[in-house]
Amino acid sequence: MENMIALRCKYCGAPLDAKEVAGDSPYVTCSSCGTTQQRVDAQAYLDQLMGQVRSWINKAVPGGMVMAQSESVDSVARHSIFMNSVKPRVDVEFGEYKFALTSLLANPMLVMPFTVDTKIKAQHTPAQAFEFSEKMTGVSPLAVDVESKELVTSAKNISDAYALLINNTHLLREDKDGRYILMANNFNTAAEDFKGLKGYEPASLRFSGLSLACQGCEKLLNGDVASALLLFDQGKGKLAEAKTQLIGNMKVAIMGQPITTEIKQIEALEGTAKSVNSIGGDPLKALDSVRRIFSYQFPTGGNWGFMLNNKDRLTEIFSNMSEAVKAKEGGAINIASGDGDILVPFWHVDLKYSFQTGSLWKKKAVEVHEDALIPADFVIDEACLNNPRSAVTDIFSVRNKDGTFAGILGNETSISNGSGISKIVSSASPNSAGSRAVVVPLSTEREAERLAEQYVNAVASAESKLKLSNPDVDRLIYIPCRKDGNRITAPSSFGSLVPSRIGRTDLDNLVIL
Repeated sequence: MENMIALRCKYCGAPLDAKEVAGDSPYVTCSSCGTTQQRVDAQAYLDQLMGQVRSWINKAVPGGMVMAQSESVDSVARHSIFMNSVKPRVDVEFGEYKFALTSLLANPMLVMPFTVDTKIKAQHTPAQAFEFSEKMTGVSPLAVDVESKELVTSAKNISDAYALLINNTHLLREDKDGRYILMANNFNTAAEDFKGLKGYEPASLRFSGLSLACQGCEKLLNGDVASALLLFDQGKGKLAEAKTQLIGNMKVAIMGQPITTEIKQIEALEGTAKSVNSIGGDPLKALDSVRRIFSYQFPTGGNWGFMLNNKDRLTEIFSNMSEAVKAKEGGAINIASGDGDILVPFWHVDLKYSFQTGSLWKKKAVEVHEDALIPADFVIDEACLNNPRSAVTDIFSVRNKDGTFAGILGNETSISNGSGISKIVSSASPNSAGSRAVVVPLSTEREAERLAEQYVNAVASAESKLKLSNPDVDRLIYIPCRKDGNRITAPSSFGSLVPSRIGRTDLDNLVIL
């Protein structure tokens, strides 16, 4: 039975769980990487691993000394063998793994539900690190003094933890069922490995906190919101404590920034859980809406990459989704007048500009106030990010009808025409959504401001006599539209100012309550 319990996963090299191995099934599943394999293959891998370990020990220990009989060898002789023959080999290999672990610790190691993270690249395979740990077990009888024992323990525990964290970097890359259970197992065992190692106490706290956060993610995905919130709070507390302990600790000081990121991720997870709770009804159905929000693929570079991939934005998006949910249950959101069957969110842009009109002694400056609207789902349309005019009710695309000579005589009152949009904006007031479907806003106020700024810059470069102030995005307005298959039709009050984005909208790609 001891041999069966010692079985190793042939895919990652991790020790297989004793309860898993003790059964009579021909198949066993690794609790570290999640791979199912035949029992005979796990046994064959164990035999291969132990052969490699014995070969390494035979090369490290002189004179063909048998480790099983080392206890009968004088302790002075064992110490001499360890210091002169074994330690130099251990130091070289251990230094390599310790350096690689430090590089790994510099990365955030939590991933949001329904998403993946492919950025972390480990320098070794988990099997390599687990094999080194087994080598340390093999030479441990030669470590007879305190310093040697500390080296062997440190090398074994650190390489074990490193291997487990490598497995988690692989799990970060694949959105599969049960990955949070596996990640929690690995983080928890890594935390135990780091516990008691001098200087690594913050790492133990960090990975204990991440284990709790992963357990919370699993609870959330199963619809147990209350338990998820409790686990997120506990995990966040562990991470905060770890960050405090980093002060003056040079061994793992590199973890400061990733821990800060992980705390923010847990706060976003808390916001997600609260949003699911606020939607009410079946939490698993509510989670489907959350899944859609997490699943959007945004550009990673260019002018928008950093902003759209910042997880902090989710707090505002979930807050707006919560308000929309409440509006379906009798609460209020700003709804424009109209009889459409679906409420589509737009950001209201308060736009002020001035321009020169007239010639010679008739020349004067005119100040104008206009309203514009931006569809709140513009962030999932790359054409909008590349061309902001396609995401706005382009009030400068239609000239005000003041007459041909108005510009010469200085009688122009405007070089834009957004009167229909202003009527829509002025008609908006707090109301319940009733039975109408509601589209969830997918952008933040700051993102809308940025797009409005880009729009203003594009217009200003085309209109030499125009001087635009910074646009002010002040609120969301829900405009009743009509569903036409998987498309929407804007109300006639838009006139010719329907943003190009509306024509490209696919309802199947939106989150609709």
